[in-house]
Amino acid sequence: MARKISGEATMEELKELEMLLMQFPELQYAFTIVEDIQAVNPANGFTPEEESRLASEGLDRMNLFLQQSQDTAVVRKMAPWKVMAAVAAMVAVLLSVWALWPASPDRQAFRNEVVTKTGSKTSVVLPDGTTVVLNACSRLQYDATRFLNGDREVGLTGEAYFDVKHDPAHPFIIRTGPVNIRVLGTVFNVKAYTEDATVETTLLSGKVEVSFPENGSGQKVVQLQPDQKLVIANHKHQPAQDSKKANFSITPVKNTNAGTADSPDAEKPTTAWINDRFDFDNVTFEQLSHDLERWYNVTLRFKNDRYKHEVFTGAFRKQGIEDVLQALQLMSGFHYEVNTKENVIYIW
Repeated sequence: MARKISGEATMEELKELEMLLMQFPELQYAFTIVEDIQAVNPANGFTPEEESRLASEGLDRMNLFLQQSQDTAVVRKMAPWKVMAAVAAMVAVLLSVWALWPASPDRQAFRNEVVTKTGSKTSVVLPDGTTVVLNACSRLQYDATRFLNGDREVGLTGEAYFDVKHDPAHPFIIRTGPVNIRVLGTVFNVKAYTEDATVETTLLSGKVEVSFPENGSGQKVVQLQPDQKLVIANHKHQPAQDSKKANFSITPVKNTNAGTADSPDAEKPTTAWINDRFDFDNVTFEQLSHDLERWYNVTLRFKNDRYKHEVFTGAFRKQGIEDVLQALQLMSGFHYEVNTKENVIYIW
C-alpha cells in the first residue's frame, strides 16, 4: 500500500495489491486510512488539539471496525493476528512516508479516493462525519485536509448514498460531471455513471439544490423536496433532435414494500441497493443491462438490437444473474447464452 501511494510500486506489485484487496475486502478500510495519512500536508500541520482529536476519532473508528469483524463470521485464509499485524505495519510505514512527503503544488484537487469494483459496495466516513455508501463501479474523491478546514467538497462518478453531517456554515458540495449538488445537511442518493443516459438525484430528507446546464439557456438551478427525484439527461447520450426538449424531470418517489411511509421497514427503490435489493422501474433492457453488469460483474452484449428497447419493472434480492435473466425472459421471450470463459452474456 505504501509503495503504491508513494509511486514506487511496480506493475507486478500493483496487480498483487489489487488481488489481495479483492481476496481480503476488509483491508480496503485499512487502505483508505493509509491514503488519508499520506494526504496530510505537513506544511499545513494540525494543532496539538486537532492531532489529539483526530487520533481519538481514528482509534474509535478502528475499534468499531475490529468489533464488526469479530461479530461477523467470515472464512479467512490469513490468521486475524497476521492481518492486523500487517495493517499496523503498513500504517507505521505510511506515518514515515507522511513525515517525509513533499508538499507538491501540482497535486490533483482531490487527494483521497475510494473506488468500488463490479459486484461490490463499500462505506466511508468523511472527516466531517458525513457517511457515504458507494455502489458498485463508483469513485468518490475528496481532500481530507480541505475538509478539516471546512471546505466540504467531493467528486463522484457512479452511485452513492449520502448522510451529510449538518453544518450550515459549511455547505456540502458534490461535483459529478456538469452537475453540482449543494446541501447543508440531509440524506439523499446520487446516481451518475458516465455510461448511463441520465444523472439521478433522489432526496430522502432535508433539502438540496442542484445546478446543471440547461439546453441553450445557461445554468438551471432546482431545489428538491423530500421524496422527490430529479432526472437529468446526460448530454453525451441525448440525440441531437432532442436537444431542444426539456433535459430534466422531477418525479415523486414511493415506497416499494408493504410498510407505510413512516415505517422503519419502508424502502425506496432508489436506495434499495444498500440492502442488497435490486429494483428497477420502467427501464429499457439497454439501461437495465448497465446495472446488471455493475451488480453481477458480467458483460451483456445484444445480438439483436430489438431487445434493447424492451421495458421492464421488477425487484430481486440476492438472486443470481441467471435467475434474473430467466425472469426477464418470461416477460420478453429473448434468448441468452452465458460464456463463462469470457464472462459475457449474449442476448438475442
